[in-house]
Amino acid sequence: MKRFHFRLERILEIRAHREREWLARLAAASGLCARLSRRITENGEQARGALRIDAKRGRLLDLSLLTYREHYINRLGQEQKRLKEELEEKMRQRCEVQKKYQEVSRDKKVLEKLKEKRESQYYAQAKLEEFKEVDDLNSSQFIRKSL
Repeated sequence: MKRFHFRLERILEIRAHREREWLARLAAASGLCARLSRRITENGEQARGALRIDAKRGRLLDLSLLTYREHYINRLGQEQKRLKEELEEKMRQRCEVQKKYQEVSRDKKVLEKLKEKRESQYYAQAKLEEFKEVDDLNSSQFIRKSL
């Protein structure tokens, strides 16, 4: 029996390659979003840490230190706002990349299903032909013996 050959195999390979490329792009976009989220969390922790008053100093408050902390917290707040806006933009870009990946993946899966379907049809047909050949051989042997 001859081996099955899918005529669109090269196109399937190209689509699989494109799918891997878009998957890598999606992974990069997801990684960037995760890094931004982590930076936002760290930024919030730094702001909370800056609010703590040193226990070593006791009840004495240094106004210049409080002013410094207030400026530091304001800067962290502005940075956090900028990071959140950047994260929103990166999440939108990630969604676009994800949509494109899903589209490319769907195209590849369609070809894979077609290949599977044609392969099963090919082998079913080959099995039928093999059965017919064996049946013809048996019939011809029976006819030769009876003559």
